[in-house]
Amino acid sequence: MSVFSAHHPIAFFCAEFGLEAGLPIYAGGLGILAGDVLKEAAVQNLPMVGVGLLYRGQGAGQTITVAGTQEESNIIFDPLSAGLEHVYLDAMPLFIKVHLTQVDVWVRCWQKRLGPNVILYLLDPDTDQNHVQERSIAESLYQGTEEALLKQQLILGIGGVKLLHTLGIHPALYHANEGRPAFLHWQLIRTYMDEHGMKYDEAKQLATGKTVYTNHTLVTAGNQSHSSHLLRAYSEYYAQKMGISVDTLLEPGLVADGQFNPTQFALNTSCKVSAVSQLHYRLCLEAWPTHNWSGITNGVHLPFWQDQDLKAVADNTSLLWHVHQDKKRDLANFVATATGFSYDSNRLVITWARRIASYKQLGALFSDVQRLRRLQSQGDRQVQLLVAGKAHAYDTAAKELIHEVIKYFSHELSGFALFIPNYNIEIAQQLVKGSDVWLNTPQIGMEASGTSGMKAISNGVLQCTIPDGWAAEVEWQDLGWTLDSDNVAESFYSTLETKILPLYNQRDGNDVPMEWVQRMQRSIALSKQFSAKRMLQEYLEKLYL
Repeated sequence: MSVFSAHHPIAFFCAEFGLEAGLPIYAGGLGILAGDVLKEAAVQNLPMVGVGLLYRGQGAGQTITVAGTQEESNIIFDPLSAGLEHVYLDAMPLFIKVHLTQVDVWVRCWQKRLGPNVILYLLDPDTDQNHVQERSIAESLYQGTEEALLKQQLILGIGGVKLLHTLGIHPALYHANEGRPAFLHWQLIRTYMDEHGMKYDEAKQLATGKTVYTNHTLVTAGNQSHSSHLLRAYSEYYAQKMGISVDTLLEPGLVADGQFNPTQFALNTSCKVSAVSQLHYRLCLEAWPTHNWSGITNGVHLPFWQDQDLKAVADNTSLLWHVHQDKKRDLANFVATATGFSYDSNRLVITWARRIASYKQLGALFSDVQRLRRLQSQGDRQVQLLVAGKAHAYDTAAKELIHEVIKYFSHELSGFALFIPNYNIEIAQQLVKGSDVWLNTPQIGMEASGTSGMKAISNGVLQCTIPDGWAAEVEWQDLGWTLDSDNVAESFYSTLETKILPLYNQRDGNDVPMEWVQRMQRSIALSKQFSAKRMLQEYLEKLYL
C-alpha cells in the first residue's frame, strides 16, 4: 500500500456508483460493487478516488401501473441536500472543459468524502455554460441515443483525468471498472505528451502500463459497440493533438465488423485485466486468450450489508433463530408499507430480487403456476414469494415479463406472492435480512458474479441457486440447494417440495428448526470468503501491485 498516497492514489473509474438509495447514480450490481469498493477502501485507509458521472435521476425510478406494467419515473434530487459538495479550487467552484471536437462540454464537479483518503468525484454537465442539449447529457443512466451514451463515456474518461490532474492528483494507477470509462486512455496520452514531451508511442505505452481493467459481463448488452463513424467525429481533435491519424487512435477498439467496442478498447489499453468470479475468469480466457487475466471474485462490504444483530448472535442457535424472526417481521412491515399488502411473517419467505432480464430466468418459476400455488398454500407452514427488480427502459421483453408476473400475483398466486416496486439499496438491505431463502436462477455462464446472494448469506439467508458466478465456487451440500439451469421450474418445484419445506418444518420442542439454523450459521461463516475486504486484498495482490 505504500506506493499509494493522497497525491498518488488508485483512481477507480466507473459509470455508476451505488452508495445509498437517495443518490440515483447507480442502476444495478455494477454500481453496488463500485460503491462497496470505495466503502471498503475507506475502512482499510487505502488511498483511492472514485470518478463517475452525476446523473440527474431521469427515468431512474420504477412505477407499476394499475395494469401491472413498468413505467420509468424521475427521481428528482438536490445534490447538496443529498450530501454532495462542490469541488473548489482557489476558493472558486471547479469546472472542467471537455473537448469533443464538434462541441466543448463544461462539467461542474461534485464530491463525496467516504474517508480521510477516499473521495468520490462526480462530473455534472448540467451547468449554465452548456447549451440545452449538452446540459442533458447525463440526465439518465444507460438511457438515450447512441450519441448521448458515447458522450457520457467520453466525458467520464477524459473529464475524469482532467479533473484529477487539475486538483494536483496524479494517480499511481487507473482502474477502469468495466469498459465505459476507458477513454481515460486518450487523456492520459495527451497529458504525457504535453507535460513530458513524449512521442505518441511512448506515451501510449506509459498510459497502458498505468491502467488496469475489470470485465463485469459477457452479456452483449454490457459490451455494446458504437459506430466507428460516430467515433471519428468525436476523436478527430485528439488525433490531431497527438499527431496521429484517427485510424491509429481508434485501432485498439475496432472489432471485426468495423464497429468500435469499448470492451475491446479497454482490454487493449490496460496492462492487467480481471474477471469477477472463477467461472467468469475461465470464460474470459476463452473469449480473449491473449490478455493478462486474473480471476478476482467479487465481494460485498459486510459492515453495510450484514445486520449487526444477526452477526452478534450467529454462534447461538436459539438466539439466531429468534433474532431472525424479528428481522422477518421487520421485512413484512416494510413490504406492507411499500406495497399496501401484508403477509404472515411466520411463512417461509422466498425472495427473488435483482435486475430483471431474460437470462436471469425469472419467468421459468411460473411454468406451472398451479403447482406453485399448491406448494405455497399447503397446511400451516405456507410459503410467501417476494419479487423485486427493474427492467431496463429499453428491454421490452423484460417489461412484459414483469407484467406477466404481476398478473400471476394478482390472480393464481394472490395472497402468496408480492412484487415490490422501485428496487433500490434500501429495499435490498431489508430483503437480504428478512428472507429465509434467496433464489437465483440465471442461465449458466451469463451471471458473471452476482453479489445479492453474498449479502443474503451474511445474514443467514439460505441459497437456492443455479451454480453460476460466485455460486459455482461453493459446495452447497448441507448449506443450501442448487438448481438445474436447463430445467429451472421442475428443479425449483421439486427442491421446494422435497428438501426446503421439510427442513424448514422440522422443528424441536421449542419450535426451532435446528438443522435449518445450523445451515444459517454456516452461511454466515461462509460470507467472510465473499467480502469486499478479501476482494480488495486480491486487487492489491493481483491487479494493483
